[in-house]
Amino acid sequence: MQRARRAVVAGLGIAGLGVIALAWIGSARANDPNDPDVVTTVDAGTHPIAAAVQAGRHLRIDGPRGPIHVWIPAGYHADTAATIVYVHGYWDTVDTAWTTHQLPEQAALSGLNAMLIAPEAPSHQRMPVNYPDLTEVIRIVEDELGVPRGAALTAAIGHSGAFRTLNAWLDEPMLDHLVMIDAMYGDEDLIVEWYRSSNRHRLIMVGEDTVLGTESVSAKLPDQGVTLDRFPPSYELWPPEARRARLVYIRAQFGHMALVTEGIVLPSILRLFPVERLADLPWKEPLGSLPPLIDGGTDAAAD
Repeated sequence: MQRARRAVVAGLGIAGLGVIALAWIGSARANDPNDPDVVTTVDAGTHPIAAAVQAGRHLRIDGPRGPIHVWIPAGYHADTAATIVYVHGYWDTVDTAWTTHQLPEQAALSGLNAMLIAPEAPSHQRMPVNYPDLTEVIRIVEDELGVPRGAALTAAIGHSGAFRTLNAWLDEPMLDHLVMIDAMYGDEDLIVEWYRSSNRHRLIMVGEDTVLGTESVSAKLPDQGVTLDRFPPSYELWPPEARRARLVYIRAQFGHMALVTEGIVLPSILRLFPVERLADLPWKEPLGSLPPLIDGGTDAAAD
């Protein structure tokens, strides 16, 4: 199919992708390296990203409708920080996504001063949305962690079947940025209406399996954003106009799961947010350079 183009980046390679990794702190409490009950599966001294994750603070909260994970980096300060809420797709649980998608590692690689939150979400289409209220999720995290959310902006990032949870959050006043990673399976008009409802709303779409949905949204918002024909494999290759645009659409060359597991797409998109970058985080590491797999994690949820 011939696709309309507004801004094109072509010929970007994908060589040098890192292996999928695991560095999960298996504790329901804040990460404390001096606590003998906290088991670290990666030697933080051998990898800067693992070291950054261990230096931060992780909490697994037993929420009223499923677990909620949260991680903040060392040096986090709420006044200039972002609040990033990541929602997994079908055939995963939040526990498996936290580990096998390496969410804190990818957040550390972005270098952002940001609170990362991952609530439980449906693992198949017949399950109800666990947390239809974004404000409730953030309030639970603030109460349990004892740390305020990032005040600079609030972003929701969803992969695949996460679209059902994200659609439920579109009326949340605090939601500034919406990132749909191969998640445009729902009512496209809802997304278009949300984008148009405020000049502070920013929409970033990545399409691979969902290219028909993302193309449809893009066609309904002509001349309002930047479209890239391939995902840049390094942050330095992002065009300046794409870094600034309110609407960004990327036709991805990566597979559906690789979009959220390879350590390229997530940290790169996080760096698009206008938020302070912390000097002590490993943001100079190449995208995709995640720690090596140690345990293999747990199986994703089945239908």
